[in-house]
Amino acid sequence: MSIVLQKIASSATETLVSILREADEDEQRVRGTLADEAYISYAAFAGEQLVGAVTIRWQEQESEIEYIAVVPTLRGGGYGKAIMAAVLEEARRRNVCSVLVGTGNSSPYHLAFYQKCGFRMDHVRKDYFHYIQPPLVENGILLQDMLVFRWENDARKESESQQ
Repeated sequence: MSIVLQKIASSATETLVSILREADEDEQRVRGTLADEAYISYAAFAGEQLVGAVTIRWQEQESEIEYIAVVPTLRGGGYGKAIMAAVLEEARRRNVCSVLVGTGNSSPYHLAFYQKCGFRMDHVRKDYFHYIQPPLVENGILLQDMLVFRWENDARKESESQQ
């Protein structure tokens, strides 16, 4: 499945808010991130169809995916993995060392998803979700901590070791 990431100007991100709200319960946080020029937002297309969105803070050493989401009616069709593959290909193109992504401690589906995409568990941001009131419970687990995963750009490491 081929996904094309189309960069969206911060002034035109309104169309992404409804998709990215699936990645964060706080719409104001989503809007704030989309307006922040430190982040780049992309609409993800499969052909002409909008299938998802992703927001990233690109940096050469360590970039971070702030939000990634698939249109709810299209979940389970492989679009998330295809979007992530496109993001990681862009990271290779930019020669980024590593990419971080975080998810809540209460979401086993997301924990498995990121590992299937080539990420490895890196660290925990304790009490990250304290701002969510009332607290959320998913799968019978209180959402408290962010588990952060890291993808390493092996092509860059190989290139550096050959020099």
